[in-house]
Amino acid sequence: MYSRFCAALRGGLNASRQRSAPHEAGRLDSARLRRAGALAGAAATAVIVGATSGCLGSSSVAAPAPADTVCARGALKVGDSIVNLFDAANGCRIVDLYSAETTFANAYTLALTSGSGYLITMGTTDSGDVYLRPALELVNTKKELVAYDTYYWPQQAALTFVADSTVNWTVRAATLDTLAGDLGSYFIKMQACKVPVGPLVNATDSVTQSDSLTKSDCKMPMGDFNPTDSSRVHLYSMHLDAGQSRTLTYSSTVPMVILIGPTYDTFASLAGSRGADSLDSQSGSLQFYPDSAADYTVVVGTFTYSATGVPYTLTIGAEHAPSTQRLLPRQRISGHETHMAIGTRPRCCRVR
Repeated sequence: MYSRFCAALRGGLNASRQRSAPHEAGRLDSARLRRAGALAGAAATAVIVGATSGCLGSSSVAAPAPADTVCARGALKVGDSIVNLFDAANGCRIVDLYSAETTFANAYTLALTSGSGYLITMGTTDSGDVYLRPALELVNTKKELVAYDTYYWPQQAALTFVADSTVNWTVRAATLDTLAGDLGSYFIKMQACKVPVGPLVNATDSVTQSDSLTKSDCKMPMGDFNPTDSSRVHLYSMHLDAGQSRTLTYSSTVPMVILIGPTYDTFASLAGSRGADSLDSQSGSLQFYPDSAADYTVVVGTFTYSATGVPYTLTIGAEHAPSTQRLLPRQRISGHETHMAIGTRPRCCRVR
């Protein structure tokens, strides 16, 4: 799928761009961080996550655009898969809310329902166009950035969350910048994700859910949830008060991934976001201690793609005081790292 190399397509573009080919992605700008780091956890071993704040590298900030030139493209609804085009002549440019660079941007309106789960994905329609780097930005009515995701290789960005209110917001399909390599067609689509139980909103709320991931569930694309494979996922929602923690216990017949992040910014991509994950074990226990009051989305998926149903059991406990000793996850994985680099990183934590 990714065998077509793009240098011939772009004819000399390498000399003018500041981006490298996919096999050089680990050397790219490390300031744009994106994923919460993998957390070590032997099977059935309880660990506590004191989740770290996201950090952004410093960069020169362009002057704000004189007008909002993001192009409105209508509504994006559940089940939609829309193909559109970034074209230098159509004027769809804006100063990006995340990077402060001038980017191409198209805007789609979203009608979100409280308690419902969603997965929005964006990517290039040309597997050989490795220079078009997709970015998704969830924007509220005040034009504030609520969630962000981008990925260099493979080229699919994703946002997934359980909405905590019924709102009409906007998602922006954008690019890294406005260089010629970012021109071309892209797709954006929206899936409805299963939320097996209602949100845990009170401190005493807890749940034990036995369910199965099936081929009808949301499919998280390769590279956006698991660095080497795609995954079917279910979503859960929980609230945590300041200074409190919840313990999540899970078991399955196959290795699982449990991901926790703030509602909407589930991958903890924005500055100040706190999130954690537990990777590649059939059973385990994850104690999440974000240290601030907020709602959080929990993503449950398999570590590798499965064509058959995967049963699992998940328990989200009531709020409780965190233990005095907790493990600190590594810094979040840069979106520019190659799959090989990610695969060789040790899954370990340090005690704080």
